[in-house]
Formats: sequence, C-alpha cells, structure tokens
Amino acid sequence: MNPNPLAVFVPWLHMHQPPIWVGDHLTGNLEKMLNGEPNSEEHWNAQWFAQAYKNPARYVELLTQEGHSPRIMVDYSGVLLEELARLSTGIFNHLHVDGEVMGDVIGLWRRVLNNHPDAVEFAGTAYSHCYFPATPERDHEGQIMEWRRVFADLFGQEALSRVRGFWPPEMGMTGNPAEALRFIRLLKKCGYEWIILPNSALEHPEGWSVPALENRVHWLVVESGGESERILCVVRDTDMGIRQQSGHNVDGCINDIRYRGKVLQDGDVPPLIVPTSDGENGNVMMFEYFRNTFAPMFRNSTSWQDIEFMTVSRYIDQYLQNGPSTEVKLKPAGGSWIGGHQSWNEGDRRQRVLMAVEQLSQDYDLAVQEKRMDTNQLPLMLCETSCYVYWNSDFWFDQADRCVAWARNLIA
Repeated sequence: MNPNPLAVFVPWLHMHQPPIWVGDHLTGNLEKMLNGEPNSEEHWNAQWFAQAYKNPARYVELLTQEGHSPRIMVDYSGVLLEELARLSTGIFNHLHVDGEVMGDVIGLWRRVLNNHPDAVEFAGTAYSHCYFPATPERDHEGQIMEWRRVFADLFGQEALSRVRGFWPPEMGMTGNPAEALRFIRLLKKCGYEWIILPNSALEHPEGWSVPALENRVHWLVVESGGESERILCVVRDTDMGIRQQSGHNVDGCINDIRYRGKVLQDGDVPPLIVPTSDGENGNVMMFEYFRNTFAPMFRNSTSWQDIEFMTVSRYIDQYLQNGPSTEVKLKPAGGSWIGGHQSWNEGDRRQRVLMAVEQLSQDYDLAVQEKRMDTNQLPLMLCETSCYVYWNSDFWFDQADRCVAWARNLIA
C-alpha cells in the first residue's frame, strides 16, 4: 500500500433488471429474455447480461487467486438479486456462456463476500429500483429496508454490516429541502453512512474546479425549517464514468487518474475517483471491460504504484477519520445521472402512471391501518419500478398499468 498515493481509484458498476409480465405471470426481465427463442437476439443478449452480473465476483476471485488486489464497487437492485437467486438454482445450471456454465452466481457472490471482503463493496439501493424523487415518500423506507432484507437473506448479516453506502437509483435526488432532509435522516436511520450523487444534483461552489467537486468526499448539508441534517457525499466522476461505459483502455484510465491527482493536491487526503456506469448495457460491458480494462489494471498495478485502489468505505476510514473539510449543498431542483428529472415525470402518460401509483400507495397505507392486510408492500413496491416510466414507451407504460391493476386487486 502506498502511504502517499497521488490518487485513489475504484470503478463502480450498477446492475438492474425490471420485473415484467409474461402472460399471466410476473417474472424478471432477464429470465424472460433467457426463455426467448434460442437463436433470437434477445436470448443472445440475455446470456451475456447474465455473465455481466457474474463478472465482478468472478474476476475478483480470479485476480485474487493470481496474487493481485482487485477493488470494485457494485450495486444490484433487490429484484435483480432475487432473480439471480432463482436462476442460480435453475436455468443457470444449464446455461453455457463463453464455454463456461453460469452455475450458482449467488453462491459465487456469497463466497467472494466471505473470502475477499476488502476487494468488493456493495452499496445499498432500493428494492425495486424506484426513482425516489417520483416515488411516494411514505414508501421510501419500505424500498430501502426491503433491499436490506433481501441482501441479508442471500449473503448474511455480516455481509450486510459492511454495506455502508447508498446508491439512489438513477442517482436521482430531490432538491426540495424538507424532502431531502427527511431522506437523509431516513438513510442514516437505516444504517447508511454515505451517499453517492451526480454533480448535476449539487451546487458547484464558486472557485471550485470540477475535480474539487467530483473527486473529494464532502459533507452534504441540508437545512429546512430550522433543522439541519448532513451525510457524507461521494460524487460520481462524470467524464470517467462515460469513458468507462464506452471502453476506457487501461493507459487512458491511468492517465486520467494521474491528471486528476495532479490537479487536486489536497494535503494528506488524496483525491477519490469513482467512475460509475451500467454494468451490463452495451458491447463494452458485455465483452470488453473486465478482460481489457479491469483485469489488466490490477495485473499491471506495479506499473502505477503512485495510484492506490480501495473501496469507498475503506477510503473514508483511512483518510477521513475526522470527517471531510468541505461541504456541498443540493441544487434547488436536485438532479439525476442524466441531469434533471424529466425522464421520470414529464409527459401525460408518465404523469398518469405516477398518479396511479400514488393512489395505490395511499390505498395500501389505508389497508394496513385498517388491518385489512399485513405489512407486505411488495406488490406496491414493484409498481414503483423506474423502468416503467423511464423508457417513455407504450410497452413499459402498459407494464406499469398491468402491475398497478394486479397490486390493486390484492387489496380489493
């Protein structure tokens, strides 16, 4: 370990597949694709998506066995974790990808989390990948805690105790001070110590360079109604996240890390560089990233000993024991990984879905209060899946309508 690195780097991959209706059965999109025609494009894509969900654990184990020290951050939606668990005891036992059987992916992850806890860090997220700024606030805690239940059931309480950071789906964050204060308070109540956000959600303090905002950990401070709340805030490196998704080669990645390290000299605290991207979408993530970028980065790490690789929580423990020296605030409108909130709430059809979900949420809440149902809110949470509104297509809007009708029938 370098006691004075120029910079600290950790890649981050985000993983999700939505629930989807097939006939009268609600299943996962990955399973639906895998059950498609064997020679179809959908089935072909699905097998490589499945491999992408296995790759972080697979490569951590492989590189560690080779004597290297890989480091990676990941987040998987709760519905995807549940789907991978189902497939791990079924389809995956007979699915061969690139000459290798998929096998028990959840079992592999369990082994890696137990045997190599320093190499990979999960962040918590929402159970059904809901977009929090467009999700009824009364359901936020259920979404957060259901993900934690799923993760603990699959990997154990010890693994859950190491989940200290939070990934809001789509990196969506409200800018409303009262709502943001309650959200931060809720995250801390649920056991989270830090959140990752895009720079589009944050005010850019005057005089700060982009690395000063994106490559430091700050206190996110929110004030409302005479109250104040704060939480540690990691910021996505936007440009490097885009390059990671599009095929950043190792030399280019190392040069970019060094550039940021030289721009942001900050005493005894090296900059933290966290590129984030989808872990499965596109040819790069399906075929190239782990073979051509991730593995060579750690196999050749002696060539860049000025760079340290560690997970976010380890960085916080090592360099920010007394907390960061900088503070940031939210923009009045908040933001997301693509800038604003339009892709989740703009347009008549999106608004109709959101209003239907809001009414459903109210009715579920009333049913619980009147003891007409127990506290099982899973059908409601599934209706809050962000994909149903994000894609702005009739197919996904119809999925939302059908899901709401199904969930409503359960409390009729």
